[in-house]
Amino acid sequence: MSALADAWQAALAAEQQAVFGYGLLGPRLASADQALARDCAAAHEARRDATSTALAAAGLTPAAPQADYPELYPVPDAGAARRLALRIEDDCASAWRYLYLEATARRALRETAQANLTASAVRAVRWRRLITPQHPAPAFPGT
Repeated sequence: MSALADAWQAALAAEQQAVFGYGLLGPRLASADQALARDCAAAHEARRDATSTALAAAGLTPAAPQADYPELYPVPDAGAARRLALRIEDDCASAWRYLYLEATARRALRETAQANLTASAVRAVRWRRLITPQHPAPAFPGT
């Protein structure tokens, strides 16, 4: 498989994990955080589906999601749920950044990767502010 295909599949895998992860953290969040979590989950579901469709349209077989993601456990309380949400967004930003770097010859795909990197970085900032209100965002999201 090419580096571009690997990066594209990695972006899909990150989105699949994000959808699973938001399902884990949702029940642990305080009611004030539920709307943000629902919005994030919906965004990742849409990204997962669009990425899978784009891979198939390019003649690639989208990788299936894992049955479970043990690295996301445990989520014992609201604080852990917020930290998991931040980790999910940082992981997705990292995956989209990888695709952005590999898609130099494919402008439309690179623009999609840039948009998704930015969206994950913005969601990460929202979670980061809930965790540590004074903590600055990283200079280069996804790193």
